[in-house]
Amino acid sequence: MTALGDALGAASPWPAALAASLLASALAWRLGALSGDGAVAAVAVGTVVAGAGGWRWAALLLGFVTAASAASALPPRPQAPRRNARQVLANGLVAAVAAGLHGLGVAPAGAVFAAALSAGWADTWATEFGVRYGGRPRRLWGREPLEPGVSGGITTAGTAAGVLAAVCCGGLAGALAIAPTGWTAGAGLVGMLVDSAVGGAVQGHYRCSTCGREGESVRCPCGGRTQRVRGLWWVDNDATNLLATAAAGALGLWGSLPGGLP
Repeated sequence: MTALGDALGAASPWPAALAASLLASALAWRLGALSGDGAVAAVAVGTVVAGAGGWRWAALLLGFVTAASAASALPPRPQAPRRNARQVLANGLVAAVAAGLHGLGVAPAGAVFAAALSAGWADTWATEFGVRYGGRPRRLWGREPLEPGVSGGITTAGTAAGVLAAVCCGGLAGALAIAPTGWTAGAGLVGMLVDSAVGGAVQGHYRCSTCGREGESVRCPCGGRTQRVRGLWWVDNDATNLLATAAAGALGLWGSLPGGLP
């Protein structure tokens, strides 16, 4: 009976985690922040984080999601496209894996979790604020002008917003006793820079033969045919985001190991 009681006690957070994730994802879908498959992916990520990591970890994830959604609702473009499953997993998969490892007793998982969310938070704010208020972005190196919203470009407003986001995530992670504030913020900034570097050098970019617009999609909004001008066809924005959060998570792991922090 004792073993059965222990097993039930260990499993008890999961139903509550599932219920909370279902409620939050349904609300996000109802408000237009998530597509149908995006809501399903969000339920999976949220359940793992809350069930394996606990409510403090869920609070950090909720902080990131709330801040990202609020940035997407800013004027003059208050209605952002619904995030689909690929986009949700690109920003949340590393964090979910870290939470699962934490549930298995892996000690440094908290630093990986916080660093991955910090990178996602920083990149999201850098993009949302940069597109709205940053003017014409320029490539991270070379300084060539790019179309607003194209990966690999940076703006002063977007970079400042990304720094603020990383600091916010680091402060919240520290307050919740999940990971060190400074290291989490620093890992998030590195992840944001990795996103810009990969987006500019490796991610596929396409130019429309009809309107001449350069973008990340093989389909131009004008309906014209596009041709790849640089980058790899199989590296899209979601792959870039996943690589950035993984890089930040790796940096968080290194900082949590003995002798890792300077």
